[in-house]
Amino acid sequence: MRHYLCSLGLAAALSAADIPAQVTVDTAAPGLTIPADFLGISYEKNALIEPHFKADNTVLVNLHRNLGTGTLRLGGNKVELTRWRADATAMLDKKTGQAVIGRATLDDLYGFLQATQWKCLHGLNLASNAPEQSADEAAYALKVGARSVLAFEIGNEPNLYVNHAARKDGYSCAQYLPEAQAAIKVIRAQNPGVVLAGPATARRTDHWFEDAVAGLKGQLQIGTSHLYALSGGSTNPKSANFPSVENLLLPATMAKDVTMVDEHLAAAKAAGMRYRLAEFNSVSNGGRTGVSDTFVSALWATDFLFSIAARGADGVNFHCNLKPGSYSPISAVKGGTRYTAHPLYYALLLFHDAGQGRLLPTKVRSTANLVAHATLDASGKMRVVLVNKDLAQEVVATIQVGARFRAGSVRRLSAPQATAQDGVTYADTMVSANGSWKPQLSLERAVAVHAGQAVVTLPPASAMVLTITE
Repeated sequence: MRHYLCSLGLAAALSAADIPAQVTVDTAAPGLTIPADFLGISYEKNALIEPHFKADNTVLVNLHRNLGTGTLRLGGNKVELTRWRADATAMLDKKTGQAVIGRATLDDLYGFLQATQWKCLHGLNLASNAPEQSADEAAYALKVGARSVLAFEIGNEPNLYVNHAARKDGYSCAQYLPEAQAAIKVIRAQNPGVVLAGPATARRTDHWFEDAVAGLKGQLQIGTSHLYALSGGSTNPKSANFPSVENLLLPATMAKDVTMVDEHLAAAKAAGMRYRLAEFNSVSNGGRTGVSDTFVSALWATDFLFSIAARGADGVNFHCNLKPGSYSPISAVKGGTRYTAHPLYYALLLFHDAGQGRLLPTKVRSTANLVAHATLDASGKMRVVLVNKDLAQEVVATIQVGARFRAGSVRRLSAPQATAQDGVTYADTMVSANGSWKPQLSLERAVAVHAGQAVVTLPPASAMVLTITE
């Protein structure tokens, strides 16, 4: 199999197993600029009682800094099971089963954020009906890390409170709104001018998110919601929501998800808010081993990140429970500070590398499951991202980039096979044991560009970034 191909003649390049593709990039119509902090990781808030988020945790600091200036979210279901006691040492209360954090915990967290140069979407407990504690927690966070605070997110998935016994059956958005408004009033009274986010709703077929942001207009600055591509609770292999490799890569799965983002983005905008997909991943309920922790998740995520950026969202936070075999981009040894970067993490590396500047419109003509995205940075450098989601067929793509471009190079996102859990590389480079990642420029492959056209080959289940200069 040919892994690298640069030629003018597409016909000469094709073999019986190849699928041709025509990709056109419109360099004359640059679109939205990708925000610098678009990338993010979301953690369950009770991770604060473990030894992860400290400025001297070099490996985890490096794993975040590799991705640029991102956004760390503290949230998940555990945000409603974490209590603030100002003088407390981070601990698990064995009587209640709840995490307890205090000032020393936030000293560590915001020291870590300063070391990474990331900002925090800091989740606050709403379900406990203790807004005074949340207001005090926010005040201390602002005191020790104001420059690192993006916003405080009020609660987590209130539309699922009934499922977690936080509220009685029949709890509705109409009941949620006065609770949220009362909490916001208390938090703002102690923290004037604070930036707040919410409602942090889970995906539903009703209109909780739309009703919530409309009801909280003028009180929240960032609308947030959550989305999982497939359902961890689905047991029917014939269902479109069943967690399988094939379903994750289906164009219909992507179309369904970006439709929800479009709807929530429009509702947030109508309420005068920005919008962030604050919790997101491949399969709900912790992911599915053999799907979420494989290279397939990296292909899917690469396409999704650029698709959501093109719609104008502030960013995306991939949820991370720090467990191997889950949907986590990073896992940790329980209770320790040894980390592993999983396939999904390499998609984040690719996006940080290629998601620079303004998005360019692209068109793809092919029978293959191939997608394309492109960006143009301030220096005039163009990056074309190609993702071959076909698990069996190699694709030969002819890319029309414009006559002014004359030279190119390629970095590939690859793995031994589509379902590989290890051996993933981006730009022929793996994340090192100390958490750092730096591509070896000597390994980059040159790509010829003639008359505004380049030809590249993508093996089955692979992706690449073609960087093109004048």
